[in-house]
Amino acid sequence: MKLLFNIYILLFSVVNAAEIESLFKDPNTATLASSQFVDSNKDFVWKGDNKRVAISKSSSVMGYNAYESLAYFTAKGKLVRLDSWIYNKGDQGEKSSDEFEKIYKDLLNKLSAHFGVKPKRFAKDGATRGLAYSFMITQKYEVRLLIGHDKKKKPSYLSLVMRNYATSDRVNSETKTKAFIKKTSTGDVYIDMIPMIDQGEKGYCVPATLTRIGQHYGVDVSMHELAMVAHSSSEGGTSLRQAMDAVKKGRIALSIRDIKVNYYDQIPYRVTANEVKAWAREIEDKNRDMARFEKEVIKRIDRGRMIAWSMMAGAFPEKGVLEGKMGGHMRMIIGYNSKTREILYSDSWGKGHEIKRWPLKYAYLVTTRLYDVVPK
Repeated sequence: MKLLFNIYILLFSVVNAAEIESLFKDPNTATLASSQFVDSNKDFVWKGDNKRVAISKSSSVMGYNAYESLAYFTAKGKLVRLDSWIYNKGDQGEKSSDEFEKIYKDLLNKLSAHFGVKPKRFAKDGATRGLAYSFMITQKYEVRLLIGHDKKKKPSYLSLVMRNYATSDRVNSETKTKAFIKKTSTGDVYIDMIPMIDQGEKGYCVPATLTRIGQHYGVDVSMHELAMVAHSSSEGGTSLRQAMDAVKKGRIALSIRDIKVNYYDQIPYRVTANEVKAWAREIEDKNRDMARFEKEVIKRIDRGRMIAWSMMAGAFPEKGVLEGKMGGHMRMIIGYNSKTREILYSDSWGKGHEIKRWPLKYAYLVTTRLYDVVPK
């Protein structure tokens, strides 16, 4: 308990943090291209080589340390969202309602003075339809303080956000999605320029994956907001059913549908890693259900659409996973290679996990569900 108390003190005090409120106050921030942003803001670094998401772990808002601040860009380099997470339950643990309320009310007062404008209260905002206070700095430039409580009225997050999305930023046609398809001379076909959101050590693979897909399509969504909607926990992960139900109910501008495939034997979360390895030795290359799985993947990748992939990690060797210990996970299928019969995939684990590959039969045997996720 003492350790947690000390961590809270550290998180809500300023220790060599870069003050970010001036960045939110300046309307010119919305005009900064990705090529300018990190050079102008040295505490931010890129989360991937494609420069779609930049992160700062050393920024502050009006005297409060932000656990992280994120800048999201389109593939063309336009800044569409800047958010600074003063508090999020997934990384920082639970906080009492009294302490949380004291912090956000103090922030409201300080931000009102800093922005020189009185905030307007909104009861329904963003993906969570949660509470927000809007600061209209100019007629066309707005910043909001997001205050997240879960269904049990417990504090979930506190974030300052600037949104800069336009209809033209939406990747909502096949012509636009196909523009991201890359093909190599060795037979790889994959979707390029997908934003990297790092879930960290917490069990946020579902909200992180859906956020990456959403941001790629130009949809306003963040991992922490979606985690609250999906009732994610840092230790226990996310209920796949609750997360997908939340999307299907229209809380974010994504449409989600199950992709029907037949499994080789039974749902792999009911078996051990050794049993799955045995399947890999006995399955025939011309297995009809595996061929259907491959066909469904190819059909969507050829249209420029990533697949949200619910699966069991740990049966086969791969980077970042302890082999032999099976565990449920969500990642993205982003491509294929018909020559080598491989599936190309990506994890929400930061740099180095943008694109990886597995034999088709490995991917097929550990699949629990496939989801087609597209913008509305």
